[in-house]
Amino acid sequence: MKESQAVVQRVRLLGQNTRHKQLELAVTKSLHDILPGQCLLVRPKAMRTARVWHPYLRQVWYPVHVSSKLVWVNVSDDMRYDPGDVFDVVGPVGQPFQYRRTLRKVLLLAYNTPPLPLLMAVPQLLGNNVGVTLVLLGTAADYPTANLPPEVEIVKGTDPDNPLDWPDQVVTIGWADQVFTVVRPGDEVAQFSQVWNLFQQRQADIEANYLFGVFQSVLPCGVGACQACLLHTRDGHWLACTDGPALDLSRFF
Repeated sequence: MKESQAVVQRVRLLGQNTRHKQLELAVTKSLHDILPGQCLLVRPKAMRTARVWHPYLRQVWYPVHVSSKLVWVNVSDDMRYDPGDVFDVVGPVGQPFQYRRTLRKVLLLAYNTPPLPLLMAVPQLLGNNVGVTLVLLGTAADYPTANLPPEVEIVKGTDPDNPLDWPDQVVTIGWADQVFTVVRPGDEVAQFSQVWNLFQQRQADIEANYLFGVFQSVLPCGVGACQACLLHTRDGHWLACTDGPALDLSRFF
């Protein structure tokens, strides 16, 4: 992990009536090898609005695509971004997603939060002929998906009284070789417990290395020194910044 700079080359909205933008960033060579699951800790050199300023905490950005010179990130419209803006960047942070050796189909699930930590996995999986289904539940259903590859199956929840339900749920869960899920930041363990219980109802025995929670903890340092992102599991303590963000939920439940 290294500290470097990123410069905004282009800004575009991800669709009409959306708060989400895509930033095209020119980055240094140290960030060219970032992998799905890893993130960047970012601080603008000059903050444009006081409401997003914090004296030392950085924003967590998950890339959606990386080339030899550029990184693309999707962000919420919580501040103004313009071409030429310079960001102080630390990264890559965290461990990449760990896939099974034999993988045919993967389920990506976002519950009441944008699926940003999951999106970089999509082109890699499709490039390896792995089928991908993206399930968007609760407020995640509002996330714009027009820019995703057409090969991705997109499913949205339709029952406001049962936010963890979606069409053809038994089939979707049944064919998935692995599942990666994100929930609204906050009490993530309690929300992942809801997801775990749902999968237990559909599959009596959830084996290890199958259902992963992708934690979106606040990361003050990103190297495990502050232990602010410490997670307590049945087999010990884990740090979201250095051991995660994707952790096997069988460690928790």
